[in-house]
Amino acid sequence: MKKSKAVAPSHAKALICTALAAGLLMAFGMPRQAHAAAFQLPTTNAAGYGRAFAGGSLWQNDPSAAYNNPAAMAWLTGPVMQGSWIGIDISAQYHGSTTDAYGRDIPGNTPNAGHRVINDGSAFYAMPVSDRFSLGFGIEVPYGLLTKYDSQWRGAQWGTMTSLKSFGVSFAGSYKVTDNFALGFGVIAQRTRAQLNNGIDVGSAAGLALQSPLPSLQENVAQINVRVHNWSQGYFLGAEFKPSDNDSLGISYHSRVGNRLKGQYRMYYPNDGKTVDQGGFPVTVDVKSLISFIPILNQLNAANPQLQLPELDPVGGPASATLDLPGFVNIDYLHKFSDRFTLGASAVWTNWSKFQDLILVSDGTQLVTLPQNYKNAWTLSVGGDFQLNEQWVLRGGFAWDQTPTTDTTRDPRVPDNDRKIVSIGVGYKPTEHLTFDAAYSHQFLSDPRINNTAPLALGGGNMNGSFSDAGNVASLTATYQF
Repeated sequence: MKKSKAVAPSHAKALICTALAAGLLMAFGMPRQAHAAAFQLPTTNAAGYGRAFAGGSLWQNDPSAAYNNPAAMAWLTGPVMQGSWIGIDISAQYHGSTTDAYGRDIPGNTPNAGHRVINDGSAFYAMPVSDRFSLGFGIEVPYGLLTKYDSQWRGAQWGTMTSLKSFGVSFAGSYKVTDNFALGFGVIAQRTRAQLNNGIDVGSAAGLALQSPLPSLQENVAQINVRVHNWSQGYFLGAEFKPSDNDSLGISYHSRVGNRLKGQYRMYYPNDGKTVDQGGFPVTVDVKSLISFIPILNQLNAANPQLQLPELDPVGGPASATLDLPGFVNIDYLHKFSDRFTLGASAVWTNWSKFQDLILVSDGTQLVTLPQNYKNAWTLSVGGDFQLNEQWVLRGGFAWDQTPTTDTTRDPRVPDNDRKIVSIGVGYKPTEHLTFDAAYSHQFLSDPRINNTAPLALGGGNMNGSFSDAGNVASLTATYQF
């Protein structure tokens, strides 16, 4: 009872601080590019990044357990609040050929899809309410992605921009069944927004439909932009077992979160009114004649369903897509070798194989199907803490992150491959209650190969080459323990 009385006033103060942390997270902005396999993001803090995610949230008084493994909250020694900032710099440069449906080189440039600092963040608050029960609250971003190219790039048929932002608010509780075993359960509400911009080589599509090749011109490329969003729900649960004072073993499961995204699409010609170079001669683009292709394409599509051409409309209309964010399982282990050195290890399995196709629909009519054919993937990590003294702690870790993408369907939207992550970090505790953590991670990616033929609806071109990818992540965390 004495413990509960001490918690109550701190709880009110912490809720205010957590709300401020949430406001900072929104101000910094949502993540714009994945820094884990495909578009899944680590939901951790700077200490977790410093250990390369090893040990999950089994570390003492880690409030990120409120989302990662709620059972671990059972061993909190008091209320704890935390806010994190994460800065991401990703490089993704394409090298190779792009040809249209007739084998002709596609004109345009090859911009880097990254090289800009993207901001991410999280906020957590967790507290014991009795000797057996604990509660936690989290604001996290489990999924995020941005790959962005300008409309003049020669891979427009395979995407000019892909953006996914999944912002979650979670609530969880834990129960200590025995002195060395606890269970936890939580729920999450996620707001997911997605935008997919894609080029359509109208000239090639029309030529294929008419069985008569048309000239390969930049002004023949139209843009279709799709913006969709929705709220969805999921759940997560966990367990932690402490076989000794120096060992912890945890397992958690996060459910699949199904999304029926709804919004709008529109079409336009990015070169309309511009002067472009065609064979050494400047040409001013006038798309009126190109727009006249659209009724022809739609008529050919109705008469020949095997062509798989979309119903094109420059005005646009409603759009929808189904996106199932995968379920995943975490297994974490922690061993304390001494008062100074603790080592953790983790294995994460993600059920990516459910993500096979991304289908865009408008009023029941399929606009385009983008094959993905993802496979299940693992992430393995090891890392730990070395306590220099009462104020300073050093961290380090290594992770191997398996990509779910495959060579046959990989495209510039997610130019991903297996990666190795090396992390270092430091923690500083200036007072009994306040701690600051910082970490840096570098990602080494194997060059992902791409040999992808675009759907006929987008022009039927071929991209054959590889990406040079790399990533740097810096993170800062402030933690206050009441």
